[in-house]
Amino acid sequence: MASEDVGNVVQILQDNGKFATLADRLQQAILNYQFLARLMKDGRGFASSPAFQVGSPAHSAFNPGYVAYNGNSQGGIFGGAVTAVSKEWTRAVLGVPGMNYSTLLNRSVDYDQYAAIGNPNYPDEIYRQVQIGLTQMLWDRGEADGYAAHLTNDPLPGTPRHEVLLIEAFGDHQVANIATETEARTADIPVHEPPLLPGRSTAVDPLWDIRPVPSDPHRGSALVMWDYGTPAPPDANLPNRLGQDPHGAGGREIRVGFQALVFLYDHGFFVDVCGGGPCTSDVLK
Repeated sequence: MASEDVGNVVQILQDNGKFATLADRLQQAILNYQFLARLMKDGRGFASSPAFQVGSPAHSAFNPGYVAYNGNSQGGIFGGAVTAVSKEWTRAVLGVPGMNYSTLLNRSVDYDQYAAIGNPNYPDEIYRQVQIGLTQMLWDRGEADGYAAHLTNDPLPGTPRHEVLLIEAFGDHQVANIATETEARTADIPVHEPPLLPGRSTAVDPLWDIRPVPSDPHRGSALVMWDYGTPAPPDANLPNRLGQDPHGAGGREIRVGFQALVFLYDHGFFVDVCGGGPCTSDVLK
């Protein structure tokens, strides 16, 4: 999304019949990202422009020939769609991502400000749930839910296979863990095990139907759960409001950065930086 989308989002919250305009903008953004990547990757793009020359003697700030995608939060959510269709890059790191906005909205503290605008226009809670569910059919065009089945193992026609690293923050207040794990399950992305210390998850079957990462290092897609000590999320259609929000904590944990960087290298791979155990961190303390 771009800054000029904000006014349109406010209008949509007041009249959900206008939602298709947002889905159209997201598809345009998917195309924009492909051209941005090509301008970085092709030597005739940014690398040839005086605007991107640095140093003395002047040389390009870009090393053309290879590009990868790294997106976090909204960039992680959007990254599932923009990566699945891409012929420009084959490797992506999606930080605190998810899919299915119809699942995500009520489970995110970020939705509070939007609900304050939208709910007075649609006061019936049952109607709102139906509305969010129906809206998902339009949202599928511009978020990972419409593309996740082709994100890794079953590429879309004319596109290469993609390797994707999903980085999840346990107890995330903004992007619910269930949304991240649904994406991993749909894209058949294996999880680093053990994902959590015993007793941390309240789920009956934590990470149900997500197979383990088969080796270390692993030359393929992976999901890794990072636990910063935040209480477990509620087992309901509610956001987690307990403890400190770990949503952006990965930016303060050097091992997350190392894990992402190794994965993003051309011919990169997933490496266990947690000594064979769960990935825990005290950066929020």
